[in-house]
Amino acid sequence: MKENMKKGLLSIVFLSIMTVALLTDCSVSRIEKAPGTINKSITGTWQMKMFKYGTSKTFSSLPQDMEYIKMITDTHFLWVHYSKLTKKINSSAGGSYTLNNDTYTESIDFGLGMDSYLGSKPAYNIKIEGDLLFLTGNLVEGYKIEEIWERVH
Repeated sequence: MKENMKKGLLSIVFLSIMTVALLTDCSVSRIEKAPGTINKSITGTWQMKMFKYGTSKTFSSLPQDMEYIKMITDTHFLWVHYSKLTKKINSSAGGSYTLNNDTYTESIDFGLGMDSYLGSKPAYNIKIEGDLLFLTGNLVEGYKIEEIWERVH
């Protein structure tokens, strides 16, 4: 009888500890993924509004017939440039990324029309202001890019 009581008591203690651990883990996960953190603020779908590439001194608007979309999840990114008229993709790239404070580093793991960039890991300074994402850095050494993206709702 004492043996059964010990087993029952140990089972209750074990279940209590597991319940507390599970509830604590869920609470911590919720806090870590709360809206407003930089990682959550970059996730979503973005549409490019303006860009400055290479040695250009001024920002350019996108051609009327082109669409530039970037999608960022918790772990991966994908961007695609396509024609609004033909619906054909001109170029695209994607892969995983890391975010360390305001340094956003893409790992270009796959792409279309981006062969020379495959395997590269360009690092950018990233800033979010409201629904705008500002990306500045070097796609490759010596080729600076600055992009302004707007969140798609």
